[in-house]
Amino acid sequence: MTPFESNGLKIILALTLLSGCATPPSLSPEAATAWAARQSTLARLTTWQADGRIGVISGQDGWHASFQWAQQDPTYRIDIIGPLGQGRVTIQGDEREVSIQTQDGQHRTAPDPDVLLEQTLGLRLPVTGLRYWVRGLPAPGPTALLQTDAAGRLTRLEQNGWVIEYPSYAPTSVFNLDLPERIVARRQDLSVKLVIEQWTL
Repeated sequence: MTPFESNGLKIILALTLLSGCATPPSLSPEAATAWAARQSTLARLTTWQADGRIGVISGQDGWHASFQWAQQDPTYRIDIIGPLGQGRVTIQGDEREVSIQTQDGQHRTAPDPDVLLEQTLGLRLPVTGLRYWVRGLPAPGPTALLQTDAAGRLTRLEQNGWVIEYPSYAPTSVFNLDLPERIVARRQDLSVKLVIEQWTL
């Protein structure tokens, strides 16, 4: 084992991830095994709920709210409670369509949740990517640059113009998995911070 590996330093690699997820060829055998096993396990975790807090800074503006994200592939429901005085915003969708409902009675549908949320409330959130990033997985699609720790957990991910960092993980009772406890996603002048207080699996 090299000093680089024995010190548990972070591993940086570039890889192309399609929906099937591949094992990065440039990792040491131990790290490659840890990452491949973790990816496979996380990919099977398709029914979950995350409860916590969200903070968004966009330029000079910012807001905070509580959130509850319930995922049961291919459907999801996201409740954001308290952003910009809106009370409760409910986003429901699947791979084909998404709808959004606000406390004042607005109801809209569209194919893209990110665009719909911005058009309705002016909130810019990467809902499509977060479905994967929140579990500590790259989203399917274009080349991603990622960084892991010695246990195969993502510590940094760059994808679709976003930089996502994972400052901390919390243990769960399912699959002996540690899941993200804090996530920070940045893109240009936009920063999204998630603190997950409870995972329900």
